[in-house]
Amino acid sequence: MLVLRPISLSAHGAIELLAGVLALVAPFALGFTPAGAVVSVVVGVLAIGLALDATQPQRVSAHQSFDYGLAFGAIVVALPLALAGSGTAAIFLAGLGLAQLALNAGTRYSAR
Repeated sequence: MLVLRPISLSAHGAIELLAGVLALVAPFALGFTPAGAVVSVVVGVLAIGLALDATQPQRVSAHQSFDYGLAFGAIVVALPLALAGSGTAAIFLAGLGLAQLALNAGTRYSAR
């Protein structure tokens, strides 16, 4: 099982924290529209909150569920943003959601 899921939960939290900070900075660096900026900041705050929750070994299954919710939510919200004319934000959030899915797929969700 370790070969298929090489990322520990603590490393997962560190990567998720980095992704959250990136989502907070991206609207200013990439020039998102106001709608794209709001959505990106919300996704960033949620990702940082989840990263900090990765240190709680009692809630591993809940953390996994919320990780998938964050990933799919970022992907789904990209379509309305693209239709509203915020293409840069849509591409960024879809990419962030796909990266979160890849992170989830490689993480050992266990307390040890």
